[in-house]
Amino acid sequence: MPAMALAQSEVVVWVAGEPGQTTIYDELAEAFNASQSDAVNTIVKNSSDLFNPALVPALSAGEGPDLFTFGTGPGQPAALIAGGMVADLTDAYRQHGWADTIPEGIIVQTSSDGKLWAFGNEVETTGMFYNQAIFDEVGVTVPTTWAEMEATVAALQAAGYDTPIGLAGADKWPVSHWQSMMFGRYAGPDGIENVLFGDGAWTDAPFVAASAKLQEMGQAGWFGPTPVAIGYGELMDSFWAGDVPMTFTGPWVIGGGIEAAGDRIGDYSVFAVPPFEEGQKIHPTNSIGIGWYIRKGSEVEEQAIAFLNSMFIETTGRVALLNAGTIPVGPLEEALAQAEMSQLAQDIWKTADDHAANGSVPAFLDTITPGSLTTVSYDGLQGLLLNVMTPEAFTADMQDAWAEAKEAGKIMRPGGIADE
Repeated sequence: MPAMALAQSEVVVWVAGEPGQTTIYDELAEAFNASQSDAVNTIVKNSSDLFNPALVPALSAGEGPDLFTFGTGPGQPAALIAGGMVADLTDAYRQHGWADTIPEGIIVQTSSDGKLWAFGNEVETTGMFYNQAIFDEVGVTVPTTWAEMEATVAALQAAGYDTPIGLAGADKWPVSHWQSMMFGRYAGPDGIENVLFGDGAWTDAPFVAASAKLQEMGQAGWFGPTPVAIGYGELMDSFWAGDVPMTFTGPWVIGGGIEAAGDRIGDYSVFAVPPFEEGQKIHPTNSIGIGWYIRKGSEVEEQAIAFLNSMFIETTGRVALLNAGTIPVGPLEEALAQAEMSQLAQDIWKTADDHAANGSVPAFLDTITPGSLTTVSYDGLQGLLLNVMTPEAFTADMQDAWAEAKEAGKIMRPGGIADE
């Protein structure tokens, strides 16, 4: 009599996002299931706007998914953690060597009370996109020092490009990408973390200096004669049309750029903005879109962890994510070598990966700071560019909003993994 097959345990996985963004998880689950005998992953996809209302009641009832995606940000998902709804992943972090993959800058966004609560995913970064055809026409090369950067901008202006670097300041948030990168350059990862989780202040000298530098660039015409009058859509149309030589943005523009530029897409590439001051390091900008959590009390926690490892630790999973346009956390060199990505996508991620050893800083401070501070920052950045606000006044306004939010407990909780 033939032996009976053992019943498989089911790992119910909820993912949030639009259909085109979540198909990759079906593919990863199918590959994982084929390699397993004791567990099968079932992917349940939910649109972003309906996801959270369905999730929290299910978890509160001790039901719902075994593994799921959820946001990170100000305060983190404090209700889930304080309510005992999610599993502590610290042991898995240590047992499976996740520290080799997850950068410290991501850990602080997904941990609190010395414990890891989520595996961060969907990394975004920023870099200087540029038109190599324009550079060749003007006779400039990619700058690697600030003196070379100044010379490149001057040459572009002399050649008739009145907007050497497109900014899209009318929409405010694109300017905050500069703010995040420059605050990180001047203060370093430790300086940013000291404000977010320690006793630092936005009025500290590095942040004032970064704000002054941005204002100086604006007054020198680097962002064109009217940097706060042009919106993001208009700017990107001009950039892909070949009218604007450079713009500081992220990989989310690549798909539209391939469509807009057509056969000219090979003219475009990405470089890291050079250090602004002597002694500065290039810190890649990294932020995450979501975290992966495991329901506390799930009977298939170990199988869920195995699925996380297959997606985010094993090279085959990382390559599949890259091919789908989703960027996993951690070193990318090995996976990039095997991935089938557009050259422009490879360029921006290689640029970030090249400087990863220096430590990363948040790409989007506006997503991990309270909304009240974001509003003040957005308005103040326009004020800097219009030269109606001083760097000192700008950072003072930021600090006032931050102190009020901090007093009210509306900031991120301190992150980091406690020593064993």
